Amino acid sequence: AKVYQRFPEYNQSLEQAQKAAVAAPAERSRPRLLPSVCTWVAQRPAAMPRSRVDVVRCLRGLQGDGVTPDQRREAERVLTNALLEMAGEFAGEYHPLATSDSFPSMPGGMSAEEERVLRSRSLLFTPKTGDAAGRGVFVNRAQDMAAWVNESDRVRFVVFHTGPAAETRLRRFQQAVEAALRQDGYTLV
Repeated sequence: AKVYQRFPEYNQSLEQAQKAAVAAPAERSRPRLLPSVCTWVAQRPAAMPRSRVDVVRCLRGLQGDGVTPDQRREAERVLTNALLEMAGEFAGEYHPLATSDSFPSMPGGMSAEEERVLRSRSLLFTPKTGDAAGRGVFVNRAQDMAAWVNESDRVRFVVFHTGPAAETRLRRFQQAVEAALRQDGYTLV
């Protein structure tokens, strides 16, 4: 009781927190802690965006400005064939955008739950133009590398790391994809 008398601002904060807890118990999504001495109730900070390095490239002849929907679908086919051949740290899965009908293994594209998870991990893009057909994201198993297929009718290689190691991993990822593409007669520019 003496603490409350000596620190009236603490007492007010405690009363406000208790009133809020009683007034709207159904609105709380997780338990709130009441303040103790030298602790204040504050909103949880927003999630910090992940640090990333990326590079944008075009598949020669199939990506760039003014591509047709058929070219976009062919670019998706060629890139996903190369990406799905990746092994080791680059191995992963391809997720066509929701409502996309261009990837035969997943007609209709990714589910709403997959979309939510990928977006929460900063692995998903929103197309600037056009429909979802021919667009998607390849994500490695560790979910720290991605290739955004036909994001703005180009491919964006993304690595979620910081420091000089990030650029090295990005370069290695890009080179592995280029090697797989060369086997099929395609190149990135």
